Amino acid sequence: MRLGRSIVAAYALLVVASTPSLADPPNPLSPVTSVLQAITGTPVGWSRNLDGSYNHPQSGVLCPNSFKSFAFKELSPPSADNPNILGVCRYQDGEGRTGAIRVRKYVEGWGSDMSIADNDKALMAADAPPMLMRASVDRKTGASRLTVTTMRNGYLIDCSVAQIEHFRPRGDFPLYCTTIP
Repeated sequence: MRLGRSIVAAYALLVVASTPSLADPPNPLSPVTSVLQAITGTPVGWSRNLDGSYNHPQSGVLCPNSFKSFAFKELSPPSADNPNILGVCRYQDGEGRTGAIRVRKYVEGWGSDMSIADNDKALMAADAPPMLMRASVDRKTGASRLTVTTMRNGYLIDCSVAQIEHFRPRGDFPLYCTTIP
């Protein structure tokens, strides 16, 4: 009798172990999504909503068509030089300011200087602050840049604004950006 129960228990365990997970069923739209991404030039992992905005579901980031005084310009895909950057939504306003929402994976030590790497490491820690802010000067344009970085669903989200010929860029874009669902 005991041998019979053991065989039944082993069989039940084998059936459960070989059954696909119900938590992550395969997406039946994956082939269609891949075709649409190729046609529209939408980077992998991103989707375009019916209103024209872009969404990165894994991170929970939404790049709206416009917000505040900024209008959406483009979604830049990952590059071979920085594969940890999954996409950058770029914005402009009518006053010479540019904004960006950048989604990236954490890579220890990544960044143009140690302050970026240190901020990233702090945001990935268990006792992380809700956001970190830093100011810099854009090397290409000389614009003042303010960047607020947050962590969402294991991804780092950089919200930044750059403004040429200003010592201090306005902080409304990056701070508002961190609140977009």
